[in-house]
Amino acid sequence: MFSRITAQLPADGLLFHTLKGTETLSRPFVLTAELLATDARIDRHALLGKPVTFTLPTDGLMNALSPRYLNGKITRVAVRSQELSGTRYAVYELTVEPDLWPMKRDRNLRIFQSQTVPQIVQTLLKEYGVNVETRLAGSYRVWEYCVQYQESSLDFISRLMELEGIYYFFRHEADKHTLVLCDAPDQHQAFPGYETIAYHVTPSGGVVTEEGISQWSLAESVTPGIYSTDDYDFRKPNAWMLQARQNPASPVPGSVDVYDWPGHFVDHSHGESYARIRQEVWQAEHHSVSGSGTATGIAPGFTFSIINAPHFSDNGEYLVTSATYDFAENSYASGDTGDSRHNIHFTVLPSSVTYRTPPETAWPKTHGPQTAKVVGPKGESIWTDRYGRVKVKFHWDRLAKGDDTSSCWVRVSSAWAGQGFGGVQIPRVNDEVVVDFINGDPDRPLIIGRVYNEASMPPWALPAAATQMGFLSRSKDGTADTANALRFEDKSGEEHLWIQAQKNMDTHVKNDASHSVANNHSHYAGGNELYRVETNRVHGVKGGEERLTGKGKLDAVVDTYVVGSGTKLRLECGESAIELNANGQINIVGKGFNIFVQGDGHITTSGGKLNLNTDGAKPGTSAPGSSHKQNISQAVENLFPPKQKGQAAPAAPKAAAAPAKGAAAPLANTASGDKKSKYDYSVDEMVKKQKGLKATPVKWDKTKKGFVNATEDDIKKYVDPANHMEGKDKYQFVDLSSSSGISKDDMSTFLKDKGTLSGQEQTYLDAAKKYNVNEAYLAAHSALETGNGTSELAKGVMVNGTKVYNMYGIGALDGNAVQTGANYAYKQGWTTPAKAIDGGAKWISDKFVGSGQNTLYKMRWNPASPGTHQYATDVNWATAQTTSMKKMFDSFPNANLSYDIPEFK
Repeated sequence: MFSRITAQLPADGLLFHTLKGTETLSRPFVLTAELLATDARIDRHALLGKPVTFTLPTDGLMNALSPRYLNGKITRVAVRSQELSGTRYAVYELTVEPDLWPMKRDRNLRIFQSQTVPQIVQTLLKEYGVNVETRLAGSYRVWEYCVQYQESSLDFISRLMELEGIYYFFRHEADKHTLVLCDAPDQHQAFPGYETIAYHVTPSGGVVTEEGISQWSLAESVTPGIYSTDDYDFRKPNAWMLQARQNPASPVPGSVDVYDWPGHFVDHSHGESYARIRQEVWQAEHHSVSGSGTATGIAPGFTFSIINAPHFSDNGEYLVTSATYDFAENSYASGDTGDSRHNIHFTVLPSSVTYRTPPETAWPKTHGPQTAKVVGPKGESIWTDRYGRVKVKFHWDRLAKGDDTSSCWVRVSSAWAGQGFGGVQIPRVNDEVVVDFINGDPDRPLIIGRVYNEASMPPWALPAAATQMGFLSRSKDGTADTANALRFEDKSGEEHLWIQAQKNMDTHVKNDASHSVANNHSHYAGGNELYRVETNRVHGVKGGEERLTGKGKLDAVVDTYVVGSGTKLRLECGESAIELNANGQINIVGKGFNIFVQGDGHITTSGGKLNLNTDGAKPGTSAPGSSHKQNISQAVENLFPPKQKGQAAPAAPKAAAAPAKGAAAPLANTASGDKKSKYDYSVDEMVKKQKGLKATPVKWDKTKKGFVNATEDDIKKYVDPANHMEGKDKYQFVDLSSSSGISKDDMSTFLKDKGTLSGQEQTYLDAAKKYNVNEAYLAAHSALETGNGTSELAKGVMVNGTKVYNMYGIGALDGNAVQTGANYAYKQGWTTPAKAIDGGAKWISDKFVGSGQNTLYKMRWNPASPGTHQYATDVNWATAQTTSMKKMFDSFPNANLSYDIPEFK
């Protein structure tokens, strides 16, 4: 006979009576126990939440080493009175659950980022004080973004483990129980002393006189023939993600296809793994074995080998997947020999078959869109990546810091999105955005709109301006009055289109353009104006025309200059005037005149007299007088009345001088996306210009091991862009004045472990924007010059008691580079790494990039003005630099390069 089952509790006076319940792999157990007491005054409330351990004797098998325990926490207590064998007892009914019980009852919304499922599971189990043992052998993907969404913590980790093929069981000890995580068959052992359990049939069908198995039943069930799953990753839009897995256990493979979408993966290998796990679920379901017996060591998560099975082929090792207990002891009255029970109903699986938990836990779904706030790092008003994604903080997120760690990058819907074309409007930090979720999956947020709130009101006062619509941007880190704008006023009779450029405005028309104004047209330039026409210009005015100039005016033409008038042509200045009349009369009036010629002169009158010094002569016209200059000046001032507050008269940048013959025309984007700098002479003419320079182009002669004068063929080889459009050679045409669009994260990654340069990512980005120099080139060039931020000039050199820095070797002369470079930095006031980076960027811009020489090719050849400001005389210089140039940009895999290709006539 078995020894009695006992219960260890914090309270005394309770005797074990019955225990029922079920343990199953990957499910929290629930046990119900009845304990007897002769004293009904034991405090029920004091038992709640307390641990209890049931000790199951194992003395039925001679080789059993120790008792078996069932340990848990009391989650419910009920008390009733009952008479047993003539004795009145207080029956305490206890519900016992594992340490997981709080995780069944909570509910939370929480974001996990850049963690594997085992890491997420262990984090939550640790927070709830659950003892954990990890036996996992598989490798698990890192989830970029994973959300617990309006679900219990247990449901959250259960669905993740079901997806990834992780399951668990509980190992009970005298004073605790441990949750054991598994993912493979070889992670299970037999309960000590129960490595082998015999099958036998007793007349009573399982009366507890000896331990063994009394019932054994095998069954097979139909399972689907194939499992298919698919998903989509916008970063690989054309990737084939579909995974299909045949079920070999199906009686008719492929006859039933289970197709799941989405499959919760973005990598082909992860989808393959998930399909295999689902197939293994069906294989486990297909091999169904159940039974019952009295062997105490039959416990979920442990194995045993059956001997003497009803069918010889059934003998072998099995993994216990569930156990239902029905234990009872007779009453404790003197002489009572009432019924005792010790039954365990169980299910097992051949130990060679991999167990997987069926995916029964539902994945949460969002119900409609919600709003969130756009966030970013401290000090950033715009924070985005190469896809235009942003970070957000959801209103329900209690743990988020409200910075760039608050969420994953969230895609932003656009009214128009194509292959390199469409609309772009990046939500700014603190904007409120409308977020929906793809297929209702909280792990896949998508911004579908933006809304105003009390802290972010519309740009126009409503409802007063309800007839206005349009766009009003905001300068980065600017104020309410710094914006680009396009606004439509649709009020009847007051229709108006308003366009504002906060700084510069450029328009480019690739063919014809026309501009028609039905009434008045006003044009204002606060600075200079440059107007260029490459062919002819016709200026027609039906009515009169006045041109008033506050200072001087110069009209200069290369060929004939004709001034014509149908009635009268008049030139006047103060006390002088010249007048030409249509009838042939010419009048000149003034206070004196002087005519001087070096050659012969003639005054001829035909058919009339020439009068000189005639008394009483009257002038044929009049002069405006000495106040004429003042009158003109006042007329000019009248055209420029004082601007009222808010009047739109934005200042434009100073106009550049007209280009010299041969200079590049304004850059235009070509169909390929490259720019073209056009020159009005041919490559052959360019060669002759270079050949005729005093500083004759040279080339390296390997034989003579020195430079020799280059021939015209040598020059043409390197001057002609057509010879350098492939491979690394094309890098000599990279436009160093255009942004490559790299993010702060990209810059930070490049500068990592680069000495003094590390942590200066914002300095490079600001300097690049300030001086219109490519940010990747700035950073890579300085890294090259300073030995990745470890040179003396990068670390700082003392000059006159002040430490200075030089990140580009500017002013450093061969023979004494450190001291001369430091002296130059001292004169420029480069007393911090940031100042040295900013100053170096300005020097690069002033000397080359910002002076029209924005490519290596232009630095070498300066085709706009050949022979001036050419960086080198070696014909191969620009091409030779492309190796290091390519290496620089290869350091920035996310850089978008623009090219400026010379185009000769």
